Amino acid sequence: MQVIRDPLEATDIADPELRTLVQKTIAALSEDYPYDPDVLGYFVIVQPGDSLATINAQIGFDILANRWTGIRYDQPGYTQSFEVLDEHAGYFEMVFVLGDDGYGIEVFIPKTEGIDPDLHAMCQRYAVAANANGI
Repeated sequence: MQVIRDPLEATDIADPELRTLVQKTIAALSEDYPYDPDVLGYFVIVQPGDSLATINAQIGFDILANRWTGIRYDQPGYTQSFEVLDEHAGYFEMVFVLGDDGYGIEVFIPKTEGIDPDLHAMCQRYAVAANANGI
């Protein structure tokens, strides 16, 4: 798992598509004020082999369940607690806004082997095509 809390860390993202996506997002968040992860939030890049337990520990809740009800995505009564789940060419982008102040976490899930099958299934089920501008 790669965690990005500083704009300079985004240059360390190996995949060019994802690096550009994260850099564009940071630029959009920085239009009025310098990017501050303590105010705006941070980015999590899931990598092959990351367990759900590791992902959940990093973001602070079960990524497969509604944050308030605990109901999993594959159970009756599930409602999503993410704000956005966009599908890009090589990634899914899941955005959670955690507070009224806009603080959030963006989780990027690659469309590759080695990603938890339930996480991929949830993304495939609920994702919508990303905006044409890539943000």
